[in-house]
Amino acid sequence: MSSASMSDIPSKDERFEFTTFFEGHTTAWGVFEDRFGHLRRRFQVEMVGAWRDQTFYLDEDFVYDTGETEHRTWRVKAGQDGAFSATCADCVGEARGLCASDSIRMAYRFRLKLNTRTLLVDFDDRVYPMGGGHAVNRAIMRKWGVKLGELSLFFQRHDGQSAAAAE
Repeated sequence: MSSASMSDIPSKDERFEFTTFFEGHTTAWGVFEDRFGHLRRRFQVEMVGAWRDQTFYLDEDFVYDTGETEHRTWRVKAGQDGAFSATCADCVGEARGLCASDSIRMAYRFRLKLNTRTLLVDFDDRVYPMGGGHAVNRAIMRKWGVKLGELSLFFQRHDGQSAAAAE
């Protein structure tokens, strides 16, 4: 594991690209807190991202503190000027994203499975590069505009650095 370096954080003139950061094998761990700040879930994620034709696929395998598992595959299409769109089975319509120099932002409606029911919720996801192949994701989940909770997720690329820094 390499030490974090601020030198591989994108400069103001370059984008922090979703597909560049997530290409290859990434591990993540995180928590979900409800709107009152109470810890509700802990989880780990193994991710593998790869290009196939003109589509970037990000496979995610979740393991929750309850022992429950979940698999999700995002299909990401690059747009212009840092924009992208993404879909997965649980996403309603398309997620819309934008890569900037200091973050990646993605907004989408999602089918969230809770026990025996499914809620439609809105996510506002932001991923921030931290250097050394690390990134932090903060996401706010809302229903009817009311905040339900916050997700904090911490990413580490297996090679210890972002793909852009490895070039």
